Amino acid sequence: MATGLARVLSPAALRTVAPLLEPGVARGPVAFDADGTLWRGDVGEDLLRWLAAEGLLPAGPSRGIYAEYERRVAIDAAAGYAFAVELMAGLAEAALEGLCREFFARRFEGRLFPFTRPLLDELAAAGHEIWIVSASPVWIVAVGVEGLGVGLDRVIAVKAEIAAGQLTRRVEQPIPFGPGKVQQLESRGVRPALAVGNGEGDLPMLEYAGSALVVAPYGDDGNGLVRAANARGWAVQRG
Repeated sequence: MATGLARVLSPAALRTVAPLLEPGVARGPVAFDADGTLWRGDVGEDLLRWLAAEGLLPAGPSRGIYAEYERRVAIDAAAGYAFAVELMAGLAEAALEGLCREFFARRFEGRLFPFTRPLLDELAAAGHEIWIVSASPVWIVAVGVEGLGVGLDRVIAVKAEIAAGQLTRRVEQPIPFGPGKVQQLESRGVRPALAVGNGEGDLPMLEYAGSALVVAPYGDDGNGLVRAANARGWAVQRG
C-alpha cells in the first residue's frame, strides 16, 4: 500500500508511515495540524485579512485589526488566535460558512502539498481515523479538509459559542495550540498513533503521539520543530 506514497514522501517519512499501513497492525487515530502541514500558508490568518479588507467583520472598523491580531499573537499566541474568532462575533454562522467556502475555493484550493491527499487517503483506507487539530477558526479548516474526506466531527479548531445562529465572543477553551492540542485530544479520548505538524505549537501533540512526522519547507532548518525532530530522530517531510 505504501508503494504509491514513495512518489510523494521522503524515504524517512515513508519509513514512519509504512508500519501503520501493514496488514494486522492495530488501527488508531492519526492527528494532523492544518496550516503548513496540509497546505501552504495560514488559512486562518489569510481569512482574517480578507474579512477585514472586505469590511465583513461586524466588530467595528477593520483598519488596523490585523496589526492588532499580530501584536496579540506575539505576546500570547493562543490568546491571539482566540481574538481572531472574537472579531467574528455577530456573524451568522451560516453566512460565515458560505464566506469560508468562497475564500478557500479562491485562495487555497491549489495549495495542498503533493503528499497530502495520497497520505490521508492511504491512512483512511487502512482504517485509521483522521483528526485535524488546528489553531485556525474551525469554519475555514472544516471547509479545507471536507474535500479530503474529513468530517466536522473530527476537526478540532478554534470556535465560538453560537447563540441564535450567530457567533458570540465566548471562544471555547482550551485553544488547540501547544499543550491545548493535547488537552483537546485527551478530552475526546484520542491518543494518536501518528501526529503530523509543522511548527513549535505542534510539539506537544507530536510528543503525545506514538510516532511523529514533521513537515517543513525546504531550507527551513531553523524551525524549532525541525530542530526538535533532529534531536528526537523524527522524520522530516519537505513541503
